[in-house]
Amino acid sequence: MLETSTAGTSTYARHRLAWLDQLAYELFRVTGRSQLMQCLWLYDRDVNLDALVQTYERLTALSFNRLIEPSPLPWGRPRWVKPLAGSIPFEHSSDLLPRSQLLHWANQHARARVDPVQGPPGRMAIQPFDDGSTAVSIVGSHLVLDGMGALRVIAAAVNGTGVPNRYLPQGARGRLSGCVSDAWQILADAPRTVAALARIGLASWSRPVTSGEGPAGTAAEALHGPSAIVELPAVAVTAESRVWFACEQRLGGGMNTLLPGFVASLASHLGRRRSSDGAVSLLVPRSRRRGLADERALAIEFHMMNVAPEGLTADLEPVNAARALLRGARKKQTDVLTSLLPAVAWMPRTAARTLVNRLFDYADELPVSCSDLGMLPEGLARIDGAPCRHVLTRAVDVNVTRQDLERSHGHLVVVASHYNKTISLCIEACQLRPAPTTADELRLLVSRTLADFGLEAVIDA
Repeated sequence: MLETSTAGTSTYARHRLAWLDQLAYELFRVTGRSQLMQCLWLYDRDVNLDALVQTYERLTALSFNRLIEPSPLPWGRPRWVKPLAGSIPFEHSSDLLPRSQLLHWANQHARARVDPVQGPPGRMAIQPFDDGSTAVSIVGSHLVLDGMGALRVIAAAVNGTGVPNRYLPQGARGRLSGCVSDAWQILADAPRTVAALARIGLASWSRPVTSGEGPAGTAAEALHGPSAIVELPAVAVTAESRVWFACEQRLGGGMNTLLPGFVASLASHLGRRRSSDGAVSLLVPRSRRRGLADERALAIEFHMMNVAPEGLTADLEPVNAARALLRGARKKQTDVLTSLLPAVAWMPRTAARTLVNRLFDYADELPVSCSDLGMLPEGLARIDGAPCRHVLTRAVDVNVTRQDLERSHGHLVVVASHYNKTISLCIEACQLRPAPTTADELRLLVSRTLADFGLEAVIDA
């Protein structure tokens, strides 16, 4: 279901959020949880500041720099708008940090304010280190662009291409004009909205999900409360691509099978296995973005790959079989979700969370997000006009409550990318019991999993 504005689109329908984007927006309003993308560039020298500023100025003129404007009507659909002022903050620190604090600095930058409604929609920063290296970070909200969409827009800014930000300024429509325009949109959506509400009623999707609740907490956990914020530990793994591909071949894996095998093994170490059969459910996003003019924030389809983790360190054939089943078949829940999305604006806000709980079955499936960005877009690595030494692409979850983690029974997200002669894995994970996972514990688990596969790699934590 592609909802992208074109020249022939009715005025009232232009630049509205697609339904999947609106569902993500409603979840954000309910939970306050920010799901972000972060791209890190590491240079062995000072950066070319003039070229970097030029890239920054181009980036602020593209769709990376947009906000969500809620409708003035209770059931109206939100729209994309251009920020009035402030744009994307650009921070340049002159204080040297130890190189070992790269990921700590990246985490701090990701936790600075990013708000897809009030702004800013993203941030950019430069940080020098005591070994002469320099890092550049760009952080953006997934509600503005998904990971692959953001990387393509950043690459377009580097290359001096892309589709200019053509949205109206924030608040430019005026309340009366907005009400009239959104009322017409409600009427245009009515047939699909009614059909979706009927499906929800027949399937009883609105009933609370009781199986998603975690076990009763201990007295110590109760002191923190369900609304306590949990900072999710993260590590970054860098391996030589020749070592990675040699391991994949040695274990009999087809192309791109080592990543799901590695993630399934790591998930097993973290206890994220289905109680029904012990398999690991890998939630694999597939980009469906149709060029830079595609306005959707989340141009994604979700697929589920079920992998039994036993023996993967010796033979990747189970992953080969799982990929064969996956090929060409969309995840069943994606089809169901698509049919229900037109009702999102008419549902209570809390129903959005219930809908996602049921679709992805957090209680039984314990899904693990496994995203492979592949070879990074050409030009992306030249953020300051010349190639950097290393690029990291991460998913970062901020403002995550203990209640969120109880609902999903923990958290594991892995984002992989390929640049130059290296494979990078950025891993964010947390299990609540017997105690919340620490960064040191996650590093040990990742190191153990690498050793199980006979892989040599560098781990930043």
